[in-house]
Amino acid sequence: MKTRSPLMILALFAIAAFGINSVMFTELSQEMAATTGLSLDETELVKTGFMITQLLGFMLAPVLVRNCGAYLPLLFSLLVGLAANMVLYWQLPNPWLFTITWLCGGFFMSMLLVTVNLFLLETFEERWLPAIIALTLVFSTLIPMGAYPWLVAELLEVFDWSLFCAVSAWLYFSALVLVSLFKPPPIHISARPKSGTFIYLVLAAAMSLVVYLLMRGSFYNWLDSILFSQLTVIAATLVLAAVYLIVITRKRNTASMQLHSKLKTNVFMYNAFLAGFAVMASTALFGNFLKMAMAYNNLNAGYAQLPSFYAMLVGMLVSVLVFYFRRPLADAVVPFGVLMILLSVNEFSQLPSFVGPESLPLPMLLRGFGVGMLNVSVTIAVLMYFQVDDRLEGIANFYLFRTMGGVIGGAFFSCVIQNHSAQASGEIGRSLDGTSHTFAAYEHALGNAILSHGRLPTPSLGMSQISGVVKEQATTLALNNSLIMFIFSIFALAPILLIGKKLAAKQEAS
Repeated sequence: MKTRSPLMILALFAIAAFGINSVMFTELSQEMAATTGLSLDETELVKTGFMITQLLGFMLAPVLVRNCGAYLPLLFSLLVGLAANMVLYWQLPNPWLFTITWLCGGFFMSMLLVTVNLFLLETFEERWLPAIIALTLVFSTLIPMGAYPWLVAELLEVFDWSLFCAVSAWLYFSALVLVSLFKPPPIHISARPKSGTFIYLVLAAAMSLVVYLLMRGSFYNWLDSILFSQLTVIAATLVLAAVYLIVITRKRNTASMQLHSKLKTNVFMYNAFLAGFAVMASTALFGNFLKMAMAYNNLNAGYAQLPSFYAMLVGMLVSVLVFYFRRPLADAVVPFGVLMILLSVNEFSQLPSFVGPESLPLPMLLRGFGVGMLNVSVTIAVLMYFQVDDRLEGIANFYLFRTMGGVIGGAFFSCVIQNHSAQASGEIGRSLDGTSHTFAAYEHALGNAILSHGRLPTPSLGMSQISGVVKEQATTLALNNSLIMFIFSIFALAPILLIGKKLAAKQEAS
């Protein structure tokens, strides 16, 4: 481009559209299901397919960019994003069109993210990159996680969900105009061998099936059905076949093999995985606590999460300042961000079912600060680490590992919440046996309380009150147990990262 300003504006427009589309399934699934004639379960299936195509987009982006250059994939990604949002805006009651639109959109959204970052890293000097990467993360990650839940719920009180498609389409169109008027110069990508088609087919099949099993596991508890058990066996076989093919083709020294031959690169990829796992798992747990235990609607839950967004911005600012003024301390930012998330989860796990809104700001602020530091510092460190010849595979693999970590974290804790809810309900249900003295005393006290308010303690009214208490206590107990399990999960995963960092530092020193 003749100047850098058009590239920066193009990147912000494209990534803002990416952020809007990435959050729509989380916040607008019910509205989308109602207008397309799909059930909520069918909409979840489309979301699963959308996530699969996103991961496939990260996996195949280097192949397409090496064959077509960076400009054509960028241009085509913007065109597909514009077309997809225009189709969604018209709300055609065609489930197949809705599904295909999101599947194509997911693939090219990943392509867009890789190519935009590639142009930014190629165009700007190193001194500008920490601030630029942080700014793009505000629109792709921080606002969707912290501000969109409230903003979407607020706007849905007045407007239809198609408004977000119109805004996203306008952003894609604006980016298309900029990329047409200020065509970026071609990026030189050194020729390196890539794996054969068969290996990519096996990897794609294995990844797709694993993601499907993970994201549907919360519905079927993975092994509860025969079909699910059979699919699990097939997925395990495909994963082993993929590992075997990678091992036997190591002698080809492909671009990805050259990238991952360095221990520090693998440590960074695990860092990305852990960041995705911690952030998405804590997001799912906090959201479920607000909506299930505290019975908040979407608007109140979104408003309660706004302090987290403000703290994310502060954490982001701290990460950027550390990179500019205390670069040697950058590695210490990541563990500190994880610690802040752990403290926030610990605070949440101790909240009772009758907690009030005044108890929420502290854990929300801790989590937001930790997420801002963790996400931003990891992304800056990884993207700035790659050499010019490694950038393409490095960017794609970084987002692949981070997204996969988020999928595993969200899916695992969805299943944990379901299992703990069932167990808690069973345990509490034992105390509701009619022969139990504890239950008899509770029923008598409940009847007196209802009678004192001028209403007769009829059996139906009493059971309605008891049912509400049981549901509330079971949900709160399940979520608290899940939050505690999250803490143990991070304590199990974090030492691997610390050991890897020490080994990588020792290897570089020698």
